[in-house]
Order: sequence, then C-alpha cells, then structure tokens
Amino acid sequence: MKKAFTMIELIFVIVILGILAAVALPKFIGVAQQAREGNLKSFVGTLNRTLGPSWWSQAMPSDGNVSVLGIDYNATTNSGSLSRYTDIPKELSEFNLSYCDDKTNYKIIAKFDKDKIGSEVNYYIACKTGTPSEAPKFMLIKPTTTNQDHLDLNDANTSAIASDNTIKFKHSGTEYNQTVVQQ
Repeated sequence: MKKAFTMIELIFVIVILGILAAVALPKFIGVAQQAREGNLKSFVGTLNRTLGPSWWSQAMPSDGNVSVLGIDYNATTNSGSLSRYTDIPKELSEFNLSYCDDKTNYKIIAKFDKDKIGSEVNYYIACKTGTPSEAPKFMLIKPTTTNQDHLDLNDANTSAIASDNTIKFKHSGTEYNQTVVQQ
C-alpha cells in the first residue's frame, strides 16, 4: 500500500499557508520606507550628538552661531563641504547650514527627496543655532499631509512644538503643519 497525502490534507496545508501569509504580509509592507526613515533619524542624531557640538565649538568666536561656518551640500552637483564631516545619506537633496542663524526659531536647513525615501512627502531638517551656552539643535520633520509639503530652505517655524508633536512653519505667507519625527 502506498503512503500519500489525501486531497483534504493538501487543501488543509494550503489554507494554513494562506492564513500565515495573510498575517505576515502586512508586517513586511512599508519595511523599506521605515528603514529609510530610520536612516534619516540616525543622520539627525549624528548632527545633534556629534557634528552640532563640534561645529558649535568652531563657531564660538561668533557666539556659537554655526551659520558662519558655511557648511553645505547639493545632491545635483554632488558638491559641498558636508562630506568632510560625515557620510551623506543618499536621500539628502540639499543642505545649507548658513540658514541655521536664528537662536529662538527653527529654520529649514535640509531637504530629503521623497522619491528616494519612498514616501509621499519630503522630509526636512530644521535647526536652531547655538548660543554661547548651548549647542545648536536639529530636528527631523515631515508634513502632516501631502498638501502641507511646501517648505523650502530658510523657512522658519511660527509655533512651538505642540503636545501632539506638530509644529507650524511659514512659507510664502502660508503656515504648514509639520510632524516632528525626531528631535
């Protein structure tokens, strides 16, 4: 007598595999985008913990105002002085520390390309410059919705960070809500 699986047993195994796939698949959707966002968070962490304090100490003759250092990067021409300090994420399209010149408000100093992130919106880095007693602060932000994605470098915030982790930035006279991803 031959030992083999019956048709019912095979159907049962296929159904179980289908259920497992249906449960596991949603967990893997968006993993690449989450990994890219993690890379951006890591870059902002590097700015806050390593580069910001280093630039701040270099800018002490200017009361800690890091904008005088003129550090920049342009992805189109693949040029700028930022590469002397750190590895540049491939998602970064432009970076200009010269706009980090305000001690009370955050200003947009960098933009990440939404197509390279795999996102519906661009991500931005905002900076508040250093003072004689405090290093500069950087934060990663993204628009709350696609119709809020209108910021450019040098746009400044018009509100404090709210309890829901949002902040408003003004561009061409219009305020846009942004979500703070990392401070």
